[in-house]
Amino acid sequence: MQRKIEQNPGLATDLLLHAEMGTVSHDDRYIVMRTPEAPEYFFGNRLVLQRRPSQEDRAQLESDFAALVGVPPAIVHRSFAWPEDGTDEIGLDAFVAHGYAASVSSVLVSQRDALRPTATNNAVHVRLFDSDRDWADWVRISLSEMPDPTCEVSRRCIDYQRSAYRRLIDKQVGNWWGAFIDGELVGSLGLFFFGHIGRFQSIVTREDHRNKGVCRTLLTEVVKRAAGMRDRLVIVADESYHALRMYEALGFARQARIGSVCYAPATSPVDSVA
Repeated sequence: MQRKIEQNPGLATDLLLHAEMGTVSHDDRYIVMRTPEAPEYFFGNRLVLQRRPSQEDRAQLESDFAALVGVPPAIVHRSFAWPEDGTDEIGLDAFVAHGYAASVSSVLVSQRDALRPTATNNAVHVRLFDSDRDWADWVRISLSEMPDPTCEVSRRCIDYQRSAYRRLIDKQVGNWWGAFIDGELVGSLGLFFFGHIGRFQSIVTREDHRNKGVCRTLLTEVVKRAAGMRDRLVIVADESYHALRMYEALGFARQARIGSVCYAPATSPVDSVA
């Protein structure tokens, strides 16, 4: 199983990041991700599987999730991910019929110095986050990306992510960068390093500034200033995400896929910021 994960740079860097933010443990069947201080953080409390599950696996997976990750009232969701082989359509209708949300993400990789020249927005100023105000603005933008920005669970998940990312930065694992226009935060991303691999995290553009070259400018500048001699840069994005083509135009190529399913009570939002 470990070999399959290592061959998927998206899952491999997910686990490296999570090992710094929570706990990661292994057995013969699963990799167990837990975030004890944030039990409502769906994508930080999950089982990583060896392969795509079948409908016949569901009951056993739910039982194992309860034993290895947790049960209500602390853990009210069930979340599973796996390295997805091939490029075919993924049939998870049986899980969806039982209340699960299913998604497939593309793992995009750019080799060193492979980013292509692109038009940027001269009005965008790119710099490191350097104040509590920057992070407060990040919280507001991140909440707006959630299915229910007013939900208290959404607020707690975003607050946890802010604290976890700031701890990673304090440990000098990486940094958080912002795109500013006239002093206002309009986009941001994290970039964290593990040896010769750089992993982008939570790339977001404020909704009222999309299609203005903000993300292109931010990515281009951050790679130029921070990526250094890293051999590979990794982005993971949902295959329905509007920015996938832009990443490819910049020189990122789809190298792998990640499948996932998550069940959560109707009152709890599946966190969309990864």
